[in-house]
Amino acid sequence: MLGQGEALKHLQPRFSMLFYAILAGFILLGVRLFKLQLVDGPRYRAFSQRNSLRKDKLPGPRGQIFDRDGRLMVDNRLQLDVAITPQFVTDSKATIATLAQIAGIDPDKLYKRYKRLSRRNPRFQAITLIPNATRTIVAQVESSRDLLSGVTIAPILQRTYLHKEVGAQVYGFMRQVNKRDIASQKKLGADYVPGDLIGRAGIEKQWEKYLRGRDGVRFVIVNAHGHMATTAKDSKDASLLSFTKEDVIPKAGHNLTLTLDSDLQEAAWQAMEGQIGATVVLDPRTGEVLAMVSKPSYDATVLNLTDEDIWQGLFKSHYGPLHNKAIQDHYPPGSTFKPLTALAAMENQIITRNTVLTCPPTLRFGRRTYHEHNRAGFGKISVSEAIKRSSNVFLWQLAMKLDVNQIADVATSFGLGQKTGIDLPGEIPGLVPTKEWKMKTQKREWFPGETLSVSIGQGATLTTPLQMAVSYAAIANGGLLFQPYLVSKISDVSGNTVKEFKPKLLGKRESAKKHLEAIREGLYRVVNEKGGTAYWTGRLKEVEIAGKSGTVQVRSNDPRDLFKKCSSRPYDNRHHAWFVGFAPYDNPEIVVATFVQHGCGGSSVGAPVVKKVVKRWHDKKKEIKRLQGPQPASN
Repeated sequence: MLGQGEALKHLQPRFSMLFYAILAGFILLGVRLFKLQLVDGPRYRAFSQRNSLRKDKLPGPRGQIFDRDGRLMVDNRLQLDVAITPQFVTDSKATIATLAQIAGIDPDKLYKRYKRLSRRNPRFQAITLIPNATRTIVAQVESSRDLLSGVTIAPILQRTYLHKEVGAQVYGFMRQVNKRDIASQKKLGADYVPGDLIGRAGIEKQWEKYLRGRDGVRFVIVNAHGHMATTAKDSKDASLLSFTKEDVIPKAGHNLTLTLDSDLQEAAWQAMEGQIGATVVLDPRTGEVLAMVSKPSYDATVLNLTDEDIWQGLFKSHYGPLHNKAIQDHYPPGSTFKPLTALAAMENQIITRNTVLTCPPTLRFGRRTYHEHNRAGFGKISVSEAIKRSSNVFLWQLAMKLDVNQIADVATSFGLGQKTGIDLPGEIPGLVPTKEWKMKTQKREWFPGETLSVSIGQGATLTTPLQMAVSYAAIANGGLLFQPYLVSKISDVSGNTVKEFKPKLLGKRESAKKHLEAIREGLYRVVNEKGGTAYWTGRLKEVEIAGKSGTVQVRSNDPRDLFKKCSSRPYDNRHHAWFVGFAPYDNPEIVVATFVQHGCGGSSVGAPVVKKVVKRWHDKKKEIKRLQGPQPASN
């Protein structure tokens, strides 16, 4: 036993160490329990309570958009979406299968949508599975709540475009933000989160800063399935009531008043029925855009709800329905360019308004023979007669004496070959070629024969319908170049004006004033005199229209095919059609430019479009005067 005592004596120091270690452990455990229960207890209790709360976003209404007469064009309409919050989903496949059966949707397709969206967004954020659900679906979802954990009915303000396809490219559309949007907007001081909508095109994109509302926040108490029981605000639990301090009331965005006239928008749309192209209507006295339509188009209200298949179809369409053809596509202007070439010749003293040139059926220049569009030619004609009859030979003779840079100087001063500065995104500049441009882009000298092509709006010359409207507005008003604009006023929800926009003069062609009368005379004769290219198709008895037709070859043709019927060719080989006009001739108040892709003839297809729009403008003006009654005579 003596040996055992010695052993215990030897281990005694270790027992002391073990005792102190156990004591230290209890002390640490006590401190930890003290911290958890007394120090951190309220915080963890709040965290636990938060798990019984759902943070709902209350979208701030986006600003409304009105036309110049105060008529609503773009609004926000209430719709019910079927949404799901992944955080509360216990069995996603079973839940989605049940929901698909209720809605009559392919469960595999719905599940793929769920997986795709849930990967993009945080689990606590609700994602939309069925946008704009029918009342039947909503009722069935509500009655099956116990089987649909995490599924809720979310009231949403859906952006609604009241005129559907008419002018859709002007208004634009909305899409969910991506990571790049969130980062770029943060630099601008705007906070976006996944799931937020942002303007992707048109006015919606250009004026996003003003249109966007401020989202609100509301805390709601949910059960184990993630379904709302009540709001935190209505709870009798004082600790839950503390969360209502974080509630935020949503705030509406600013409203826009446009320069557009809904009646003229509709008139332009109907006038282009069955066609592809664009029509632009301006006030030549101010630069206000009165109408802008592009075809084919889309219904942005439906577009915001549709799946990716619809989007892919729009992107792949050969005729670009998502493009605003008025500003985002450019084409050779054809004979609508001829007045500017004639003006360049007069400014450079090559001709006067009284100069007469002989215009035979053909013109030989270098090794090439150029053909007039009239088999017999036109004989001896003046500049206004050449515009009236759209003589190619007359313009070619001018081009033989002009430098291409002289033509370009006039064209650019009338708004061609550069962006107009309209308050829309995506505008392209077009092209007015010069010697320097060719050397820079092609490393080759300019050939005199190329000037002949440019003189009649062919060759490398490219313009947008808006640019042609701007240039003819300057012809109509005496050489004043106004910047076109669409938004006239921004106001808050109470109607207070936040910002107002006025006409902006970009330039003045003083040297053109004394020559423009001859140009306008020719444009008048195009429509109002027999022999004018648009006499039978563009003339209006109520008001005198002046204008110019243009027909653009899209394929090089054998001279033997020049006089063959355009409509007999394959569609993509047919000529493009232009017509640009203004009215009334004596005191222009409206300019209309229309482009019809593969329309064959500017006179046969383009002129009737302009005529119908001007007719609607005249009728509306007359009706307004009638409603206003007789005005008192001025002293």
